[in-house]
Amino acid sequence: MRPAIVAAIGTSTAIFTATPFLLRPIADEFDVSVGSAGWVSTAQLAGFVLGSWGAGRHLRPVRSVFVALCLIGLVGNLAAAAAPGLMGLGAARFVSGVSLGLAAWFAWQDAFGDADKTSDVAVVGPLIGIVFPPVFTVALDAIGVRWIFVVLAVIAVSPLVFAHQVGVKDRLRPHRTRHAATRSSVVMLVALCLVTLGGSSVYVYAAAIGTDFNGLSPFAVSLAFSANALVAVPAARWTGRRGPAGIWYLATAVMAVLLSSVHVTAVFLFAVIGWGFVFFMGMPAAFALLASKSRFPEERAGDAQAVMALGRVFGPLIGGAFLAADAMVAMGVTSAAILCIAGSMMISLDRGRLSTL
Repeated sequence: MRPAIVAAIGTSTAIFTATPFLLRPIADEFDVSVGSAGWVSTAQLAGFVLGSWGAGRHLRPVRSVFVALCLIGLVGNLAAAAAPGLMGLGAARFVSGVSLGLAAWFAWQDAFGDADKTSDVAVVGPLIGIVFPPVFTVALDAIGVRWIFVVLAVIAVSPLVFAHQVGVKDRLRPHRTRHAATRSSVVMLVALCLVTLGGSSVYVYAAAIGTDFNGLSPFAVSLAFSANALVAVPAARWTGRRGPAGIWYLATAVMAVLLSSVHVTAVFLFAVIGWGFVFFMGMPAAFALLASKSRFPEERAGDAQAVMALGRVFGPLIGGAFLAADAMVAMGVTSAAILCIAGSMMISLDRGRLSTL
């Protein structure tokens, strides 16, 4: 992979990885509940949807776009550092989300439809996730949430170092013609949306669950997230047969129930770490399935990132409502039900039952 691609997806992943650890500090900073602080995550993901969906339809992967996404990220994070209230912070995170959506599209459009490149892009997130959570937690405790946003601004703009490697023109796809998605690929896109809808309704609150319901320190929770990323690396880079993508999201459903409903430290650790393995075993398989059902796979890259982000927009709202009502079992069951529907759709599509659509 080109360093510019690695930098784009790497910085996007790092800023997203920070989100679960920011909810409690944001809640304390602005004197609101953790569920209310979840709106900040929602705003960021709404921006991600706009960025990734719009980029696939109106932009080309060229240098000017690469520079723009870095500068947008810089502005969004600096604005978050200076936000006077929760509404202003949400607006700033929306701007940051646009940058993250553009970055994700920039990386995935280069890889979609190529199994090796897909694995390469998929593994960047877990590699960052191994080191980033504990370092981020220590930094957050040392300098506070507002200065953390300044650090994130520096991270967001850092890919500019590699801007010279990005072409001024898109030589492979010089024309702007787009093609309609097949019905099978639409079904797959819906399934991907449901995966992140169900998963994020629990996972985005995992750090809060670890500290508030399992009595763990923020640093201990960050180590669990690092272990989550560590087991995700071999899963993302797996070269053997993965089996049907949907199987892995049925397994993710089990982790969602355990994480939200069983407040025992050992179970929490198993669920968080296991989530990293099963989710990343499933994701490359899901993208390969989508590519196989698409006539123009690279055009579905932005669509896939956008619908997954759309699921992440509403997932925290669902989870936040259950968290506010202290209905943790209901949270886990609802998340698992959505994940099981998504997994079943993928299994059916993988078997060819929907391939004639």
